Amino acid sequence: MTTPALRSTARERVTDATSLVLASVHRAHATLRTVAWARAASIGVGAACSVWLVTRFAERLWAMPSWMSIVAALGAGGAISAVLTRRVRAIDALRTALWMEEQTPAGFALVTLVERENEVARARAQVEPFNTLMRERLADAYIDAAGGSSRADELVRTSLRALAVERLRDPLLFVLISVALLAWWSLAPRPGGAIEHSASRTPAGDIAPDTARSNVPIGAWRVRVLPPAYSGLPAQALGDVESVRALSGSTLSIDGTGTSPSAVQVRALVDSVTAARTGGWAISARALRVTRSGNGWTATLTTDALPTELRVTRGTATRLLLLEGYGDSIPRISLRLPVRDSVLRRATGRLPLESTLHDDLGLASGTFELIVSSGEGERFTARTLRVGARAYARDRDVTLRAALNLDSMQLAPGDIVHLRAVARDAHPGAAREAGSSETRSLRVARPAEYDSVSVEPAPPPEVDKSLISQRMLLMLTEKLEQRRLRITTDVLKGESARLSRDQTRLRLAVGDAVFQRLSGESSAEHAHTAGDGHDHGVEAVGGKLALPGTMSATGMLDEGDDSPVIGINKPLLEAYNAMWDAGRALEQADPRAAIPHMRVALAAIERARAASRLYLRGKPPTVILDLARIRLAGKDTGVTNSRSARRALPPGAAAREARLLAAAELATGDPSAAHDSVAVLRLESLADAPEFARALATVVEGLRNGGEITDVFVRARRVLGGVTRGPNAVWSRGGPP
Repeated sequence: MTTPALRSTARERVTDATSLVLASVHRAHATLRTVAWARAASIGVGAACSVWLVTRFAERLWAMPSWMSIVAALGAGGAISAVLTRRVRAIDALRTALWMEEQTPAGFALVTLVERENEVARARAQVEPFNTLMRERLADAYIDAAGGSSRADELVRTSLRALAVERLRDPLLFVLISVALLAWWSLAPRPGGAIEHSASRTPAGDIAPDTARSNVPIGAWRVRVLPPAYSGLPAQALGDVESVRALSGSTLSIDGTGTSPSAVQVRALVDSVTAARTGGWAISARALRVTRSGNGWTATLTTDALPTELRVTRGTATRLLLLEGYGDSIPRISLRLPVRDSVLRRATGRLPLESTLHDDLGLASGTFELIVSSGEGERFTARTLRVGARAYARDRDVTLRAALNLDSMQLAPGDIVHLRAVARDAHPGAAREAGSSETRSLRVARPAEYDSVSVEPAPPPEVDKSLISQRMLLMLTEKLEQRRLRITTDVLKGESARLSRDQTRLRLAVGDAVFQRLSGESSAEHAHTAGDGHDHGVEAVGGKLALPGTMSATGMLDEGDDSPVIGINKPLLEAYNAMWDAGRALEQADPRAAIPHMRVALAAIERARAASRLYLRGKPPTVILDLARIRLAGKDTGVTNSRSARRALPPGAAAREARLLAAAELATGDPSAAHDSVAVLRLESLADAPEFARALATVVEGLRNGGEITDVFVRARRVLGGVTRGPNAVWSRGGPP
């Protein structure tokens, strides 16, 4: 039988455990509400600062009253804080208990205890003995689930700290950024009384009032160039110049004096092919906004990689500023070690790797990339590895070295390792392409290759390499087609263009193999057409290759030649033609149309590989020429060759020649206009005619300085027509040396 003293002791122990648990709930409740209040206040302050900055900027543009920015900032901050504080009132003791149960699951014992306490508090009733026993069991269940009362308090404190960091980190960062921008705006120097106006004409077609009757010459200006931050290039103050060479993405500003110009037009010049097709200048033009401050004016624009003409007009007076934009090139990489493709009898030891990296602005990272292909036939796997990754701090020329441990790669006989060096620069663009070197192939020989004959090490056959590469391109194209509906058009065009370039390189390799076997020549891109006076054994028809008289209407090869050499190489010709069709489809961003042609090329390479089971490997025979019998063995007929007629200029070059002649005639009466015409022609020719552009630079300099300029015009015309002069020789027609 339980004595009254024992019942009193049990009641005190229950009261202590229940009080500890309820006190922990109350502390967590207060902390959660404090975190919610702090989050609401932080977001409200940050929103108020942001709205204040936006309204202040609008005030400078449209002359808004200053009190509107204060009212808008306070209203936005107060409204956002009020909306967020409504959620704070929803945090009660029961929701706090639910959150604590999420941290320490106890079968909803803590939630039941808090609900019971709320009911008792609302009823204002005394706790019955049965209620006391239930409170004891619920409190003990929560404490036991947490591993003790001290352990329960520690878990709650740790969870509260993590919640506070998570909920307050982003709002506080938002407040810090807003305050920093607010301080920068308040402390940044600004010209007083700035008035901005558009440089375009009014709707009625009249010039703005301050420039309508002004025909004063433009006068001197100051040109400043601020390159993009990632390039690390210093800002330039060029002064009064007529041409500027700037990196794409730079900010260019022109500060002039006197009355503001009536118009500042920017025209981006396109290439000469498009210009010839459209019958003249094919350009995109836009007007720049002019800012008036004090006694001068300012115009600002962001440069791109196109040649651009900036024309400043005030009444009838005009002045040109020519912008020679250039893009940030991808890194140039040369793989020095290993020197050549190799066949390994056993994949053991360490292979030294070395590559030289160069970038025009600065390198960010470099590494060696390896693709290990295993298997044969339809069972084909590939894995990618990276070795010797390095990070650089804007270094322009570096040497990347590493060592490849072949023992750790677990290579099997027949595996091929494709090795190249890859580097990236500091350009922040997400679609920025990395620079890569040429690829070296290392093949592990199969045991059957050394059964009957002793061979010298040689690189993998072109047919084997082409088979693996074509299979990889087919797999990548099929994956791109599967992702077609989930990616944007720009991403589809970019990846399809990269696959097209890889397909073109592989097609050229297969073409070189065909020409080497059939005609002894080393390049498939040499002009091989019917009736050119050479017996090549193969000819080009519409960009494809064919044996003489064997090309069908579909581009495939017909039967009828029983020559063993032609029979072995005919599948490679079919593969070349199918690769041509696949590359054309990929250039048009249509991977679905390219897949059938790529499969035809893969099957043709398989047939060529099966037909060439016997490989004559090793050193070629040494060719010995009897120079004594060959030298002076010809006969002099006494008849010289007639001078060949001058070839007609292409349409683009002919249009440039006409413009050059027109500028030469204009130079006799108006040298200033001729100078502008030649300067624009030089800017348009930089991309596809650099030699002609360099010759025009001399013409521009001569027109600027005055004097006799006939010789420089003649030289520019000869360079345009492909007329060159060798050392100690007179001018002669022909291509550049």
